[in-house]
Amino acid sequence: MSGRLVLGARHHSDPASLVLILVQASGLIGAQFFASTPSLAAQENRSSAVPSVFSALEGAWDGSGVLLGRPAAFQMRWETMGAGFFHLTFSNSWVNDDGNPTPVLSSHAVYYWRDSSAVGVWLDDRPQRVNLEATVTDSSVVTHWTAQAEAGRTEYLVRSSDTVVVRDFVYVNGSERPFAEATYRRRTPGPVR
Repeated sequence: MSGRLVLGARHHSDPASLVLILVQASGLIGAQFFASTPSLAAQENRSSAVPSVFSALEGAWDGSGVLLGRPAAFQMRWETMGAGFFHLTFSNSWVNDDGNPTPVLSSHAVYYWRDSSAVGVWLDDRPQRVNLEATVTDSSVVTHWTAQAEAGRTEYLVRSSDTVVVRDFVYVNGSERPFAEATYRRRTPGPVR
């Protein structure tokens, strides 16, 4: 898929449609087949249950921290889509001196998990398409991401059932530089089903 991707209102309310669009944009043809064919997706022979880190991340979160050296607010929501797919909705904003937010970025990402790794795509309102490759443990998702003009790493570190730390780094001239860090608290009482 080329050109600018525009997500209509129905895609925000229908996660299955959003998964299909993001998968098509990423070029994950095998994943597209599973996302667009629910009955076959359900028959996929998966030897493992959902990784505990994705179960721990599931739900809505509010974060506070620093973005490019300025105080910022962050929101994320993780949803288990089934058949190995996980959907992340994300936004951030700077917090002005008067306490009012100035929106910076809004995005959607889809991860497709298998064993201890995941691949995916992130689309945001810059607009930017970012390819994702992640390592998954019981308490973390460490994502290396690449886009046309940038690359970096994001760490999602589960500290407790209602605390997650997220750290973002960008690669500049061969070195890694931090550009955001936030501590999130769970907004919803538990996983969203």
